[in-house]
Amino acid sequence: MAYTTVGDIITEARVLLQDQSGVRWPAAIIYQHLNMALLESRLIRPDLWRATPDTIPQYTSADSGTTLDFELQYRPALVIYVAGLCQLEDDEGSSDARAAAMLNTFTKKLTGPIGSA
Repeated sequence: MAYTTVGDIITEARVLLQDQSGVRWPAAIIYQHLNMALLESRLIRPDLWRATPDTIPQYTSADSGTTLDFELQYRPALVIYVAGLCQLEDDEGSSDARAAAMLNTFTKKLTGPIGSA
């Protein structure tokens, strides 16, 4: 998947969460996590935001068809981060390790060589 739109990121995160129908995690929460992923990406990789250093987009469910303005090779990291934050919110203890692994993978994908993690 090319993750062309904001909605593509959300859809793929829901696949990882096994919540394609959107029953477990409301759209507003998922979009908040995407927005957090973008903010975190700026902290970890400010060079990704050189063109717009003072503007980090904030998306809502109304933006699902909006083209994602983020480097293509790093878009899968956004999916992983969104799913990881959802897992952190889960009240099942078994999801904590998975959430931590996903959040660590996000950082590795942003900071490592392309194709790593």
